[in-house]
Amino acid sequence: MCFVAIAAVAQEKADMSQNAILNVEYTERYQNWTGANKKERLILLANSEESRYYNPKTQIVDSMLSTAEGTAQFNNMVDAANAAGQRPSLLPGSRTYIIKSRTNAELKCFEEAAGELGNYTEPMNEQNWTVCDSTKSILGYNCVMAEMDYHGRHWIAWFSPDIPLQDGPWKLCGLPGLILAADADNGKYSFEATGLEVVNKPFPKKIYGHDLSEKMDRKEMRRTTWSFYNNSGAQMSAKYGTVAIPEVELPEGFDLIETDYK
Repeated sequence: MCFVAIAAVAQEKADMSQNAILNVEYTERYQNWTGANKKERLILLANSEESRYYNPKTQIVDSMLSTAEGTAQFNNMVDAANAAGQRPSLLPGSRTYIIKSRTNAELKCFEEAAGELGNYTEPMNEQNWTVCDSTKSILGYNCVMAEMDYHGRHWIAWFSPDIPLQDGPWKLCGLPGLILAADADNGKYSFEATGLEVVNKPFPKKIYGHDLSEKMDRKEMRRTTWSFYNNSGAQMSAKYGTVAIPEVELPEGFDLIETDYK
């Protein structure tokens, strides 16, 4: 029944509700610039024409911070957690928000680079996948392996032809089925679906936190981020006028999710 519902969402768009979309939860894993192993929950909302990929916790926080009342409420929550000696549970994570449009064959990315919010658009046809013979099961769905070189990294993905949506986590898309798992360069960055369901709700109307986002160049945003990671102490000291902050030594082999900015 789940398969039939998903297939109906993807293939019978003329008959389905305008609000019927597939909600897929992914776990993203990577090592960040401080050496911490990060695990974040992200959401893909998709139908046959477009999709949204974002961190739901960040959306909640940014929506609260968009109003004076919400900001006060958020600050009270943080203060209460700190007073109790606890780490606040509601803290923003990844600021990446990606909109894919199959109608226009392009994706629009909203991201953060060293504290600055920017956006850029790129075509979907940059993803040239090669489908392989290997198969495995993910969430009970038969998946086929595919691979490609994309923006400096080698990606291996597992997509399910049983879910006929040409979409997936992050920017990944363009295969004849939904991508349920993917990793770059032997797990430097990885995504794995942990659940999916058909829901009857509209796409989010606002991209909270990116209201003042400026159009930027993708590679320049990557270079800005890399420069900050290599000089974070000096840049933070200069920005906030504080005493000297020690530099963070980047982990061996660390780099950004895209490496073609160099």
